[in-house]
Parts: sequence; structure tokens; C-alpha cells
Amino acid sequence: MLLRRWRRPFHSPRRGQYVLADALAGNARARARIDRWWAAGGADRDRVWRGAWFLLSAAYFRFGNHERPEQVAPALEFLLEPDPTSGYLPRVRLTACLPQTAADPPQGLYEGDPYVRRLVQAALAFPDLELRRRLAKLMSVTDQPGLLDALEIEFRSRARLDSTYVGAAPPGHETLCNLWYGGEPTALLRIVCANPHLPRPPADPGDVNLVLLPLVKDRLDLLPAFDQAALAQRLLKCLDTWLPDEVHDRCRRALRELSARDGVAVVCKQAMLGDTEATAAVRAAGHRPAHPAWLPLFLLLTRQFAAYREADPEWRVLQLACFAGEWGSADEDVLDELQVRKGTIIDRVLHVLDTDLPDDVAASVRRSLRDLGPSGAPPDEEFGRRAMRRAVLAHAAKLVPEAVAAVVDAGYLPGEHEGSALPVLFLTEQFERYDREDPDGTRLRAILATQSYLYEHEHFRTVARRNGRPDPWPAPAPRTSESRSSTRHATTWPSSFGHF
Repeated sequence: MLLRRWRRPFHSPRRGQYVLADALAGNARARARIDRWWAAGGADRDRVWRGAWFLLSAAYFRFGNHERPEQVAPALEFLLEPDPTSGYLPRVRLTACLPQTAADPPQGLYEGDPYVRRLVQAALAFPDLELRRRLAKLMSVTDQPGLLDALEIEFRSRARLDSTYVGAAPPGHETLCNLWYGGEPTALLRIVCANPHLPRPPADPGDVNLVLLPLVKDRLDLLPAFDQAALAQRLLKCLDTWLPDEVHDRCRRALRELSARDGVAVVCKQAMLGDTEATAAVRAAGHRPAHPAWLPLFLLLTRQFAAYREADPEWRVLQLACFAGEWGSADEDVLDELQVRKGTIIDRVLHVLDTDLPDDVAASVRRSLRDLGPSGAPPDEEFGRRAMRRAVLAHAAKLVPEAVAAVVDAGYLPGEHEGSALPVLFLTEQFERYDREDPDGTRLRAILATQSYLYEHEHFRTVARRNGRPDPWPAPAPRTSESRSSTRHATTWPSSFGHF
């Protein structure tokens, strides 16, 4: 009867499952047949291999609360038995037959295909402690490509730096990385750090979620294989969240060792935008923008004043930043973003002016700030000047002292299609001209009544109080009985959807 039972599924792909199940249950004859099939290799071995995965699938291997560990364990222990024929470490049945990648089995009829990634999950969280340790030890030494893929996939998902993980960092810190717990390495990180075959050069240069792996293992020699612009951005992001001190030190070293133009351009751009780590990197490594038109502004914003004096002897730092010429691919990205946001440049310049600058540098910047009027320059430069003037006027409307002084000294006013000059004249306290154009304040009140969203009442109140003038901000319109009754209250809503 037993023989007939074995023969019954002879043509079934699950034949190995039935025989292996009997073998794992203690049937000596079934175990002998399984060993013969495995030693024979080829289709016989594949029958046993797929049979093991049928058993694991039937026991809901790594399906959380549905998993049946008491049924999973015998099949896993069978796969962890030694096999000298395996071409990978450690030499066990598992590494002898695993596929070369961790890709999920194809869609369709399941025929005992292995789920490689679930092996990593079992090494991290399988209920049987001893078996979990054996799997973790295997992962720590294996060179099997599919298992290495699976380890990288799990690592990548925890190193994305796109969510804050509570409890991952030491007390008092926050981190975007899920590879530590309370500042101590997780089980996955211990496995990855122990495996001598990781990290590997990235299969995809843009796979920046794996950048942290060579940083953790101090393999900075692999960083040039990544896309350098994406690498620079990820290094700065790593420095902006909690990671162990030695990892931060390697990030800083990697930023200073960047040589590719794309990577250097990103660091220079972030330094111009005020990133502290990027500024430290460009100062230490001597990084420079590729296009000379950006150099004076870059040196000013990164506070390299000796070099700035040499680069901007004519005090035209902002005018040079308006210049549009032939740009390389790396700096075109920087140029495009900053051209669209000329206000960012003015933000940064006004911020620098609010710090302790050498007198000659401050005078140079103030002179450039007051020379943004129309000049008959090429159209691209005129466009930049106009955008910067608008940014200066916007800051003056917020009573930023350096912007107010520049507007008054240079006579900047909104252009023909940029709105009325009266709010600017009032906020910058140019009352002689303001009184000539709006002696009783009615025009300004009319403007503010329709365009109040462009300004802040507090700024007008401050200027009016300082100069003993009436507040020009229009009083709120009184609410009529009709407007009061037009608002539905909770008690007036229909009591059921049937009323609609």
C-alpha cells in the first residue's frame, strides 16, 4: 500500500513533497529514497528541493500569525543539512539549489519555487530561537547571490531615510534609519556587518538606498560606483539625521573626497543654500562651482572672504549671478533651480548681511544689492535683475532693514505690471513721495482692501506707530444679518440624508 501511495503521484510535481513528508516524519524507507534522489542530482534532486518548498508553503512559512513553526522547522532543518556539492558557503542543501536572485516566483501555478526573501525574515524573527540562530549564522557567512540579494533588499527597506523611527536612536535623538534600536545594531545590521561578501558594487548606480551599507562597513572605495549627484544628496541627508558618530565621520570624508562634477555641483549648491555640512565640506575640500559666474556668490555665501575679494573686485556679485552663458550638465541643474527662485539668492544674501561681515565685503554686497535696476544688459541678465528686484521689494515689505535701505537708496519700485507702488512707499517710509501721490490715504486703503493677502497688517501698524500716522489698514466690513444667517449651524443641518 505504501508503494502504491508513492506511485500514485508519480507524474505530479508534488511527488517529492509526499515522500519528503514521510521522511521527515521518521519513515526510514522514505528517508533513504530522499537521500538517493538528492545524491542523484538533476530532476531527482529538483523533485526533493521543490517538495521541501511545497511543505514550507503549506505551513505558511513567514506568514506571520498563520505560520506553523512546528511544521516549518523540520523542512528548514533538512535544507540546512550539509551538502559538499554546494558551490556556495556554507555548503548545505539550501545553498546548493537556491536561485541566483531573490526575485519572487513567477505568477501562476505554484510548483515549489523558493521564496528567498523569507529566509532572511526567518533569520530575524523565526519563533524557534535555535533555528533562528542557525539561519542568522548562515546569512552571516554566505556568498550565495540570491541570499546576498535578499539581505540587500531587507537592508534597503530599512535605510530609505524617509520616515522617523521612534526608539531607533539613543534617547534624546531621532533618526530616519531603521537599522538600530536604542542606538544598538538590529539583528539585520549585525548579520550584514558580519558577512564578508557585503557590500557589493551596486547593480544600479541610482540605488542610493544602499549607500549606507558601504558607509556602515567603511567601504568608501565602492561609493564612486553610485550616481554621484544622488550620492552627494544622500550623504547630506545621512548627516541630517542621527547615525553613529563613525558613520557621520565617513559621510563627511566621502563629501570631501568627491571628484565627479555632478557630485561636487550638488554639494556646492547645498552650501550656497545654507547647509552647514555642505559648507564645511566645500571649505575643507576646496570644491568650486564649474562655471565662473557662480564663483563670487558661492564664495560669499560660504564665507570664504579672502577668495571672494579676488573673485569680485568690481563688486558685482549679484549681477554675475544673473549671467546666463554656456553651462555644463552638472551646473545647468543648479542654475535652473536658482534661476527659477532668484528670491532664494536674495534670501541668502540678506542673511549673510545680517551676520558679522568684514566692512569691505559688506560694502561690496550692499553696492551690488543697489545695482539691480534696468541696465540694457542682455535679456537673460535683465530677467534675473527683475526677479531679484522683486525679491528685494518683498523683503522690504516685511521690514527687513537691509532690504528697506536698498529699496530707498536705489529707488526700487514695483514694475508697470507688478502692482501699485503706494504700499512700498509707505512701508519704506518714503513719505514725501507717498504724500504727494496719496495725500489722504484713500488710494492705499482701497489697495489694501482688495490685496490685503499680499501684505501683513502688523507691518503697516508698526510703520504707522513709529511715524505717528494713522493705521492705513482698512477696517473689517461689518457683518450683516444676512451674512450671519447664511452660515449653517450644527442644529440647522438636516437630520437624515433623506432630506437632500
